Amino acid sequence: MRNSAASNGFRDSMRVAWRAFLEFRRTQIELSERRLILLEPWTHDLLHWGADGTLHGTVVTGPRMPVPVTRDGWCPCRPLDAPLRRAADRRCGTA
Repeated sequence: MRNSAASNGFRDSMRVAWRAFLEFRRTQIELSERRLILLEPWTHDLLHWGADGTLHGTVVTGPRMPVPVTRDGWCPCRPLDAPLRRAADRRCGTA
């Protein structure tokens, strides 16, 4: 009986650690995408949808051209529209 309680505690702590690692990884990917977009200022004029739901840019491109928007919708045109989301926001389905 004692081993079962210990293994449940271990599993719970591993689950918490894994979730923390995944959140860290998501944040690092988002920051990396933002950095890459900021390093290519010539892409900021490409036509794309911003996080605020408006169309940004002036240059129409082909379907294979990368757009200056991260997975979470951040773009350099209005940088404060899509802040980094926290794990609690994702779980609740908000933001």
